[in-house]
Amino acid sequence: MILAHYQGETGLTPAKEQSLEEHSFQVAELARAAATSIKQGDLVFLLGLFHDLGKAEYRFQEKLLKKPNSHVDHAYAGARYLYDEIGKVLLGHVQQYPHSKSLVLYFRDIVAYVISAHHGMYDLRMTEPTEEVSRFAYNKLLHRMFQERPGYHYQKDVLPFVEVLEQSLPRYGYDHLADLITRAFYNFQLAWDKLDMADASEQDYYSGCFVRLYLSLLKNADVLDTINAYETVIEPLTEEKQEELRISYLEAVESLYASFGQSKLRLNAIRNKLAERVKGRGREDSTGIYRLNLPTGAGKTNLSLRYATHQMVYQQKKHFLYVTPFLSVLEQNALAMKQVIGEEGVLEHHSNVVREIDNTNQNNDDADEDRDSLRREYLIDSWDSPVVLTSMVQFFQTLFKTRSAHLRRFSSLIDSVVILDEVQSLPIEVTTLFNLTMTFLSRVMQTTLVLCTATQPVYDSESITHTLTYGGSKAEEADIVTVTDEEQLVFARTELCKLLDSDEKTSLVELAQTILEQEMSTLVILNTKPAVERLYQLLRDQTERPLYQLSTNMCPKHRLDVIAEIKNHLHNNVPLICVSTQLIEAGVDIDFERVIRSYAGIDSIVQAAGRCNREGRCPIGQVLLVNLTDDEENLSYLKEIKHKKDATETILYQKTSPIDIAALNEAFFNCYYENNKKRLDYPLGDNESVYQYLSSNAPSNIKKGKLRQAFKTAGQKMDLIQDRSIGVFVYYDDGVGPKRLKALENRLEKGAYPSFEELKAIKAELKALQPYTITLRDNHELLKATRSYLNGQVLFLEERYYHQTFGLTKEADSFIL
Repeated sequence: MILAHYQGETGLTPAKEQSLEEHSFQVAELARAAATSIKQGDLVFLLGLFHDLGKAEYRFQEKLLKKPNSHVDHAYAGARYLYDEIGKVLLGHVQQYPHSKSLVLYFRDIVAYVISAHHGMYDLRMTEPTEEVSRFAYNKLLHRMFQERPGYHYQKDVLPFVEVLEQSLPRYGYDHLADLITRAFYNFQLAWDKLDMADASEQDYYSGCFVRLYLSLLKNADVLDTINAYETVIEPLTEEKQEELRISYLEAVESLYASFGQSKLRLNAIRNKLAERVKGRGREDSTGIYRLNLPTGAGKTNLSLRYATHQMVYQQKKHFLYVTPFLSVLEQNALAMKQVIGEEGVLEHHSNVVREIDNTNQNNDDADEDRDSLRREYLIDSWDSPVVLTSMVQFFQTLFKTRSAHLRRFSSLIDSVVILDEVQSLPIEVTTLFNLTMTFLSRVMQTTLVLCTATQPVYDSESITHTLTYGGSKAEEADIVTVTDEEQLVFARTELCKLLDSDEKTSLVELAQTILEQEMSTLVILNTKPAVERLYQLLRDQTERPLYQLSTNMCPKHRLDVIAEIKNHLHNNVPLICVSTQLIEAGVDIDFERVIRSYAGIDSIVQAAGRCNREGRCPIGQVLLVNLTDDEENLSYLKEIKHKKDATETILYQKTSPIDIAALNEAFFNCYYENNKKRLDYPLGDNESVYQYLSSNAPSNIKKGKLRQAFKTAGQKMDLIQDRSIGVFVYYDDGVGPKRLKALENRLEKGAYPSFEELKAIKAELKALQPYTITLRDNHELLKATRSYLNGQVLFLEERYYHQTFGLTKEADSFIL
């Protein structure tokens, strides 16, 4: 019997094995089941069937049984075989296909690349010696498939096993291999035709999106079947259970709205109208890209949940993902949503509690075969839960990074409804990548996307080359609800003014004096942590009023406790002062009489104003804009904030108070995009960009083949936040956390090789203790002050470096997450 997996006999355990034929067909069936709804089932069945073809070779069988430490490249054989067969089956009959040869060549390259890269994505450009480069026209895919391999028995071992696979095809619904290849191509053609491509670069970019989709489906099936090779370790939720959960979520949301009843108050009456509109659209909207633009106080979180649950039940969406860029918003809204729909089937996924070890090296074919790798794959969260509540950082890693966990999550977006909250906070550099990828998700993967913010970016602006097309596939309106001018007035609760209409800049000392002049609850939002700390110190020396500081130096549980204490004071009309980074300005349900915002983008200013007089407890709330000096608030390392601040200064120059800031939103974004056209493609310097790497990649010099992308390099270069964050547990003392954290450490100290049952328990505890984590850059000096477990995947910060009031005590960066 030719084997796919083998585990030798140990003292108490007999040898275990899985045949290559069984593994190949099981992976093919798992992949097909996951892709059938988007009509890509035949294509991924083809991939699954041939992905491990190279294991049929004698040397790999010898590796399994006798030489476990030897390396055998098994990923190339299936790629080579299908590359040849697709040529024979399709290229000889291109007149049958309306797209002729070009589309067949894309299809062939994509199939071959996916199989060759299923243990690690790589760049297409060759870097091997000169004679090899010339022979293979700079194309690494061709090199991997057709390079000389002395001693490799392709003809003797691999091709005979193909006959074994082909003989079984009729049992799975295919007459023969040519039938399967033809159907797979039709799958690809069907999906390709759904995309409107403005130019050649978009064709190449979308070809890369197909690579990612197929690779994700293949890897998910491969990892699941490999883990379950000898016994069922992981059992996904059944369709019946998923449907039961979806219905329970909908019923819970509708029960919430039924509890509100009818109100005679004008504000509540308008809220009810908006809620009914959202409910109707959630039931009826086809797949598309929509906007949910709501004024502060309209109940955006619950409305998003209502729309999503109706989509899940009435439009058969399998998953609901809520994505937000701000941890504070995620923490608060995750809690609010779980209070409504419960916790079953809900995954909250933000800080990287488990460090994801890079497994994208070219010669890493065996990485997913050993026990340690399987543990890592299982420990790193998948997004197979019906509801996923996550951060924008994790979402973008899923879209662009090349680590195994990120790739596997991508296909979880199939048939999903995704609420992208506070989308205005995305860096301008990702505009092109975002627009085209959202289009691919919507058109090919049947993902409904809702851009949810009070300050909508203008992603179809004339200043953008690669624009987003809003609306539904059945021509539904882009805006889920439209608030009339009359309704908008009911939500108006603040007046916005400049601190100085002269447009002069202000020092922190002057700002402190302004804050203390009036005895009212005041929220001050600044752009950098050092500015927050300096202002806090100035105020602490001059007032006895309750004073608080908030930043991401504090773990989520710490911040939530502080926010709860602030809310209690506000409820009792205590004139407290809170100085915070921007983490508090969007989505946090908190209500001050006065908000002071340092100059930033108009989108941020509108969000900050939403923290003022939310509940209408005073006739009109005060929102003040202050332009701090460059010395007091150094934005040289926060370029995104600086560019938006510059656009705001242009828009607001010589405008006198009071200012209707929301009315300036579209003008702000058009100005911002026009001033920053060169930044839309994620520039890297030397006239290169991430978009270029993921599309035509002209500098590659590849002379043959349709794929030219630098997938691995692009994944390394593309960071939503320009550093790599690592999750670290901290001993914040809330009376509960330290005991559980210590118990977890004791458990982890037992060794790096726990049983699967123990691993499941550890995974559950890691999830439960996520609120006690902070994120550090991967070069942060305090990483030296951590204790490491599970081969460096789980880290704990030494207790002395976490202050019980201020959080992290030794700060090396000033980026606000």
